[in-house]
Amino acid sequence: MCTTVDASVPADRFALAETFDAVADAEFESVRVAAHPPERPMPLLWGSAADRNALSAALAADSSTANVQQLASRDERCLYRVDWDAAIETVLEVLVDGGGTVLGTKGTGGRWAIQLLFPDHDSVSTTFDACAAAGVDLSIRRVNGVTDSIGRGGLGLSADQHEALRAAFETDYYAVPRGMTLEALAGELDVSHQALSERLRRGHRNLIANTLFDAPEPVQRTP
Repeated sequence: MCTTVDASVPADRFALAETFDAVADAEFESVRVAAHPPERPMPLLWGSAADRNALSAALAADSSTANVQQLASRDERCLYRVDWDAAIETVLEVLVDGGGTVLGTKGTGGRWAIQLLFPDHDSVSTTFDACAAAGVDLSIRRVNGVTDSIGRGGLGLSADQHEALRAAFETDYYAVPRGMTLEALAGELDVSHQALSERLRRGHRNLIANTLFDAPEPVQRTP
């Protein structure tokens, strides 16, 4: 079964560490373009910072880039075409050689979040073993089956958390005033008051971490 993996890696083990050091508010997001083969991910990046000129200069001077071309700009954002240094190309090859596909990357605060798609669990293990051997400090944040991820919005929710949050919303638990008490909702779901309270809190945390923030720390997948 296909599997999506959300992982993170420090910029000094991947790309643009010098740019993040030079421009503290720099943020980057890759652009997925069908014309580029999967073994050459990240050819296009949206970059943003308060000082666009400083961002462009830092990006061009970064030792992890071989060539940088600014294609467009809008407000605080610029679209760049980037040819990566050979060392970064090697890291990118490690990510896809085991059968993975890079769906997207986002860099901020000196760290990269990377979403990968694998055809099966064996290819996940192969890729992460290869990363470890290559010295790529890739940390897993979340692992989802594709069907589960789509069904729960790809927001890092366990099945129990998704069920609890959906039931709470549909019974007006979040309405003002409340249309359902926690005790009554727990009874409907056939769980204890304490278990439901913890399930909702963990679900809230995962929703916040994966919508308002690009949480660099692993998101707990407890029920």
